[in-house]
Amino acid sequence: MDIQVESRGDRRIIRIKDKITFEHCAALQGRLDPILQEGVREVVIDFKEVPFIDSSGIGEILRLFKLMRDRQGSLVLINPNKKLRNLFNMYRFEKFMSIREEVEAGKE
Repeated sequence: MDIQVESRGDRRIIRIKDKITFEHCAALQGRLDPILQEGVREVVIDFKEVPFIDSSGIGEILRLFKLMRDRQGSLVLINPNKKLRNLFNMYRFEKFMSIREEVEAGKE
Protein backbone atom coordinates (compact mmCIF):
# COMPACT_ATOMS: atom_id res chain seq x y z
CA MET A 1 0.00 0.00 0.00
CA ASP A 2 1.32 3.41 -0.98
CA ILE A 3 0.20 6.35 1.18
CA GLN A 4 1.15 9.88 0.14
CA VAL A 5 0.46 12.91 2.32
CA GLU A 6 0.11 16.42 0.93
CA SER A 7 0.05 19.40 3.30
CA ARG A 8 -2.06 22.48 2.57
CA GLY A 9 -2.09 24.70 5.64
CA ASP A 10 -4.06 22.91 8.33
CA ARG A 11 -5.41 20.39 5.81
CA ARG A 12 -3.80 17.05 4.95
CA ILE A 13 -4.68 15.23 1.75
CA ILE A 14 -4.05 11.49 2.03
CA ARG A 15 -3.71 9.72 -1.32
CA ILE A 16 -3.92 5.95 -1.02
CA LYS A 17 -2.94 3.52 -3.78
CA ASP A 18 -4.15 -0.04 -3.25
CA LYS A 19 -7.03 -1.81 -1.59
CA ILE A 20 -7.73 -1.08 2.07
CA THR A 21 -8.10 -4.35 3.93
CA PHE A 22 -7.38 -5.75 7.37
CA GLU A 23 -3.76 -6.41 6.40
CA HIS A 24 -3.25 -2.71 5.57
CA CYS A 25 -5.00 -1.10 8.56
CA ALA A 26 -1.95 -1.13 10.87
CA ALA A 27 0.16 0.62 8.21
CA LEU A 28 -2.63 3.12 7.60
CA GLN A 29 -2.96 3.86 11.32
CA GLY A 30 0.81 4.21 11.62
CA ARG A 31 0.82 6.80 8.84
CA LEU A 32 -2.32 8.72 9.87
CA ASP A 33 -2.02 8.91 13.65
CA PRO A 34 1.11 11.13 13.64
CA ILE A 35 -0.67 13.49 11.23
CA LEU A 36 -3.49 13.93 13.74
CA GLN A 37 -0.95 14.96 16.37
CA GLU A 38 0.00 17.92 14.14
CA GLY A 39 -3.30 19.62 15.00
CA VAL A 40 -4.76 19.54 11.51
CA ARG A 41 -8.32 20.80 11.09
CA GLU A 42 -9.24 18.77 8.02
CA VAL A 43 -8.17 15.38 6.67
CA VAL A 44 -9.08 14.55 3.08
CA ILE A 45 -8.76 10.93 1.94
CA ASP A 46 -8.45 10.48 -1.82
CA PHE A 47 -9.87 7.13 -2.94
CA LYS A 48 -9.09 7.64 -6.63
CA GLU A 49 -6.71 4.66 -6.69
CA VAL A 50 -8.48 2.48 -4.11
CA PRO A 51 -10.33 -0.33 -5.91
CA PHE A 52 -11.69 -2.06 -2.79
CA ILE A 53 -12.22 -1.55 0.94
CA ASP A 54 -13.27 -4.22 3.43
CA SER A 55 -15.02 -3.91 6.79
CA SER A 56 -11.69 -3.29 8.58
CA GLY A 57 -11.04 -0.37 6.22
CA ILE A 58 -14.53 0.99 6.92
CA GLY A 59 -13.75 0.71 10.62
CA GLU A 60 -10.53 2.66 10.10
CA ILE A 61 -12.42 5.46 8.34
CA LEU A 62 -14.89 5.61 11.22
CA ARG A 63 -12.04 5.66 13.76
CA LEU A 64 -10.42 8.55 11.91
CA PHE A 65 -13.75 10.38 11.69
CA LYS A 66 -14.23 10.09 15.46
CA LEU A 67 -10.69 11.30 16.18
CA MET A 68 -11.17 14.31 13.91
CA ARG A 69 -14.60 15.07 15.40
CA ASP A 70 -13.11 14.97 18.91
CA ARG A 71 -10.60 17.60 17.76
CA GLN A 72 -13.38 19.74 16.20
CA GLY A 73 -11.97 18.87 12.79
CA SER A 74 -13.49 17.23 9.74
CA LEU A 75 -12.91 14.23 7.52
CA VAL A 76 -13.64 14.46 3.78
CA LEU A 77 -13.71 11.51 1.38
CA ILE A 78 -13.01 12.27 -2.28
CA ASN A 79 -12.99 10.41 -5.59
CA PRO A 80 -14.56 7.10 -4.54
CA ASN A 81 -15.34 4.76 -7.42
CA LYS A 82 -18.95 3.68 -7.88
CA LYS A 83 -18.50 0.55 -5.77
CA LEU A 84 -17.00 2.51 -2.87
CA ARG A 85 -19.59 5.28 -3.15
CA ASN A 86 -22.37 2.67 -2.91
CA LEU A 87 -20.69 1.17 0.15
CA PHE A 88 -20.32 4.62 1.78
CA ASN A 89 -24.01 5.28 1.03
CA MET A 90 -24.96 1.95 2.61
CA TYR A 91 -23.14 3.00 5.80
CA ARG A 92 -24.74 6.48 5.51
CA PHE A 93 -21.36 8.23 5.65
CA GLU A 94 -22.86 11.26 3.87
CA LYS A 95 -24.92 11.94 7.02
CA PHE A 96 -21.83 12.88 9.03
CA MET A 97 -18.94 13.44 6.62
CA SER A 98 -18.51 15.03 3.22
CA ILE A 99 -18.08 12.83 0.14
CA ARG A 100 -17.00 14.70 -3.00
CA GLU A 101 -15.54 14.05 -6.41
CA GLU A 102 -12.45 16.22 -5.88
CA VAL A 103 -10.82 18.44 -3.29
CA GLU A 104 -11.95 22.06 -3.58
CA ALA A 105 -9.40 24.08 -5.54
CA GLY A 106 -8.11 27.18 -3.87
CA LYS A 107 -9.30 26.27 -0.39
CA GLU A 108 -6.13 26.55 1.64
